[in-house]
Amino acid sequence: MRRDHKPYSMRLLVNFVRRFYTRWRLHPQFASVGGGLEIVGPHRLEIWGEDIHLGDNVHIQTSRGQMSRLCTWPNETGGHGRIDIGSHTLLTPGLRIVSADHVTIGDNVMIASRVYISDSDWHEIYDRLASPGPRAPVHIGENVWLGEGVKICKGVTIGKNSVIGAGSVVTKDIPANVIAAGNPAKPLRKLEKGRPIKKREAMFKNIKEYEKTMRYLHYLNHKGNGFIAWIRQIVLPSRKG
Repeated sequence: MRRDHKPYSMRLLVNFVRRFYTRWRLHPQFASVGGGLEIVGPHRLEIWGEDIHLGDNVHIQTSRGQMSRLCTWPNETGGHGRIDIGSHTLLTPGLRIVSADHVTIGDNVMIASRVYISDSDWHEIYDRLASPGPRAPVHIGENVWLGEGVKICKGVTIGKNSVIGAGSVVTKDIPANVIAAGNPAKPLRKLEKGRPIKKREAMFKNIKEYEKTMRYLHYLNHKGNGFIAWIRQIVLPSRKG
């Protein structure tokens, strides 16, 4: 699709249905949810297990063909995993977080598409029936940015502000304020000292202004769209539309 041909009134209806579905179907699946939760494509988010917690202004995006999954699993002690996701985080399509121990994600974290985070091996090496196998908590610090396709293995801590390059496999701790990449991921260089980093929380300092801006952006994206042209593009797509 070259662009979204829906009329603006249909955009508003879609937004309303999405918010209703999120509150009705998904809110009860979380152990706790902060304010401002926004999920694009909430029917493509799978939530399984107990003790999954979200902070304020968490934004989750899904897309066709890329389900996202947040899952906690029983462990050998009789307990189960836990997932804590901080405020102002961005989670994009294809994300999978699976926990039999504890996964902690700090505030202002950005996670690109197809990232996989796990705090367990899920099977023991010699006893393949033993599950969840060896496990250790994962901690992703404040304002970390995980690139597309990153894999985070059990027992890993990533320090605040660090950036993990696309496709990296993180098997050991990464310090704060570095750019790291590779398989296994290693620090490549440090972030510039004294240079300020603008965090996602800046978007939400004035919630009313943020919501007004988003409504205006939706209006710009859909203004001029009519019902007849929209239906025509559905039935007979063309370059001219």
